[in-house]
Amino acid sequence: MASVAQVPAWQVSRSHLQQDVWRVRQLHQSAGGQGFVPRVWLTVGCLPVLQKAKEKATAPVWLHKVAVKSGEVRAQSGRWKGCKPVPTAITVGVGLFIRFMLPIPEGVSQQGWSILALFVATVLGIVTRPLPAPGVAFCSLAVGLMSKTLTFKEGVAAFTDEVLWLVVLAFFFTKGFAKTGLGERIALSIVRMVGGTTLGLAYGLNLAEGVLAAGMPSSAARAAGVMYPLVDSVAKACSGDKRDNTGGFLIQSAFQATGISSSLWLYGAATNLLMLRLAAELGYVVNAPFMSWLKASCVPALTAMALTPLVAFTAMPPKVKVTPEAPKAADRKLKEMGPMSADEVILVAVIAGMLVLWAGSSTFGIPAVHTAVLGLSALLVTGVLRWSDCVREEGAWTTMTWFAILVSMSALLNKHGVVRWLAAELALKINALGLFGGQAFMVLLLIYVFLHYVFASQAAQISALYLPFVAMMVDTGTPPLAAVFALAFASNLFGSITPYSSAQAPVFFGGGYVSLKDWYRLGFIFIVFNIAVWVSVGALWWKVIGLY
Repeated sequence: MASVAQVPAWQVSRSHLQQDVWRVRQLHQSAGGQGFVPRVWLTVGCLPVLQKAKEKATAPVWLHKVAVKSGEVRAQSGRWKGCKPVPTAITVGVGLFIRFMLPIPEGVSQQGWSILALFVATVLGIVTRPLPAPGVAFCSLAVGLMSKTLTFKEGVAAFTDEVLWLVVLAFFFTKGFAKTGLGERIALSIVRMVGGTTLGLAYGLNLAEGVLAAGMPSSAARAAGVMYPLVDSVAKACSGDKRDNTGGFLIQSAFQATGISSSLWLYGAATNLLMLRLAAELGYVVNAPFMSWLKASCVPALTAMALTPLVAFTAMPPKVKVTPEAPKAADRKLKEMGPMSADEVILVAVIAGMLVLWAGSSTFGIPAVHTAVLGLSALLVTGVLRWSDCVREEGAWTTMTWFAILVSMSALLNKHGVVRWLAAELALKINALGLFGGQAFMVLLLIYVFLHYVFASQAAQISALYLPFVAMMVDTGTPPLAAVFALAFASNLFGSITPYSSAQAPVFFGGGYVSLKDWYRLGFIFIVFNIAVWVSVGALWWKVIGLY
């Protein structure tokens, strides 16, 4: 017999939805149920709440009676909850085809070829997503272990890599900016200073993005947690009509700035450190990485950042040109926030100290990861962050899991000579066309950039193509550090070409300020613009600093 109970009334509010779900689970457990409550039960249980919320009702409501069968939970029948069949078939099929149908080239061992097949299948799985990326990585690891393609020690070797832990720690610092409100305060302060015109507002927002990128090492977190909410509120204050291009201009200008700011700072994107780690596997080690990166990026990045609002202003002219209310709105919001809290002051001090230690890592003899561990420890000791905040930072643990396994496989590809073989073969074909040095560099750079139209993840393309393209550039006459930096900067810039090209792209596109057609049009305009700036201004600057 099913036991029946009722849940007390509470006020209808969107913020109560999680509480409602919790109460349904408590009801189920108190009735003797075991395990989890099926999602459909939660949906049915909370349906009155959702319906009343839509009708903007203010009266208390009751949950419908929920029947809970004692001792068991009825599972949904006839519905497959595992991996997606079609992406799984494609991923497995490609891996098997490479391993067993293609001949093993001369100079490549059978084990090396098996690792290549496994690596390609893993990357394809991360792109097609039959499972979330960590699930794909673990399944690939299982195949590698059971087929004796690799050992467990080899498969998880990168979990102790310093660079990988820097990426994980970067997510925790990003959480600090969001939790304390420091990121929003910085952005509002800049808008208050320069937001009197639409163009000035765009410059102010881009300046805020550039400043935040120095200490908030996740472009997606900056976009979702700070920049998009700010741009959206400013756009609505300037114009209530999304069709007049005012909001679209601000959105595109801010969106394009994320890729440039991620290129400007080594810690502007989590993947920057991983690319340097991959380059080091080929023997191309960047000494004093923080300062070396900034030295190579500063002039072309700042040039592109300065011109981006002007390009956006031309490509998508806003109807509203003057925005006297924006600085006032920012000022009101800052007054509501009040003076900086103790947590904000501590976070500023910790981030500033970390930047000093990172910048002088070669002078002080303190590795970057040591500084990051010290910074996190300071935030935990002072209570700015709690360990529960770190535990809930899902992106950190997700990235760590799948990228560690992928980097481990990548190291094995290099160890068995597969990367060198692939690069040498393609380099020979490029040279056979009469291309060498600068010409080969441009061809490879353009191929690498425009291939991103078929990728829905920057990390997926970086893990699959960054290493072989660096090797090909070097083999066709590009100086090693120039190849390392050029492809690293490009890997940030191509994150702004489509609505799916990066983690932050859907955040900005989802606001509905720019049509899909215009998004592709503007993405193409800006990637051509960025390539032109970085190849011209960047090449001259790199010549001055002796990069080539």
